[in-house]
Amino acid sequence: MCVWVHPAEPALSTIIASDKEADKLFVYGLDGKALQAIWAKHPGNVDVRYGFPLGGEKVDIIAFNARDDSKILVYKVAITTRQLERVDNDAISTGENYGGTLYRSVRTGRFYFVTTSKSGLIEQYELTDDGKAKVQGRKVRSWTTGGQCEAAVADDEAGVIYIGEEDKGVWEVSAEPDDAPPGRVTITLGKNGLVGDIEGLAIYYQPEGKGFLLVSNQSRDNFKVYQREGKHEFIGTFAISGAKDTDGLDVTNVNLGPRFPNGLFTCHSAQDNRCPILLTPWPAIAKAFQPELTISTAWNPRK
Repeated sequence: MCVWVHPAEPALSTIIASDKEADKLFVYGLDGKALQAIWAKHPGNVDVRYGFPLGGEKVDIIAFNARDDSKILVYKVAITTRQLERVDNDAISTGENYGGTLYRSVRTGRFYFVTTSKSGLIEQYELTDDGKAKVQGRKVRSWTTGGQCEAAVADDEAGVIYIGEEDKGVWEVSAEPDDAPPGRVTITLGKNGLVGDIEGLAIYYQPEGKGFLLVSNQSRDNFKVYQREGKHEFIGTFAISGAKDTDGLDVTNVNLGPRFPNGLFTCHSAQDNRCPILLTPWPAIAKAFQPELTISTAWNPRK
């Protein structure tokens, strides 16, 4: 899942989540109301990036991996309606995929989608305008971790991708396609209560490369917090009431209006058959730590 931040009215921001069982992609307002439901066969991980050049303008894109069709699907956000409109050319075919993440290179300005898989195969695709206002994809590199991977998140500013190998830990890999993989395991399973089945990953951004890397510790129904920078030192653990077997998650520091003036944390829960999406004000999490985690709206995802 991902949080799309409205460019002018933050309170109109949305949560976009995939439902693999329903074969749908859902768009929710911050009040929890469904704004749109899109049929998508077995959708995987959903991500957002801003300022993608398409058809002579800059647009906000939502992309995800389609597991059964082995494709990457791309949508643009209509700002006025907050609805999603499909804009890929229906030809971004991948190998077997399981999850993925978007990445925008600060170095080159180029956009990519990185797919993960059950076999450990990782593939990186550059996304561009095909000249007809449709998004096309070109594979630029691939490598393998050796084990099943689903979760992934890219730190655009740092130029790295974090990939969760479910029975090993979190890999840190250079996101630039010209750099050599495979990187290194920077967060190891079995340490600090991280016990396996790594699923969701998210980054709480702050200026100057600071912030936090969040990891869903699915089999223990809690979340681990690590430093974003440096060696990713472990900070602590938190849990959300009602969150069980969490798969997808996201977090933002942005002021999203009266409901979430200091950002929010959102996650999926398999507590019951409804598989609810939970929204938690970031300060409720940050203030539970000693010392408290950073609470700041200074970082802007659109810049």
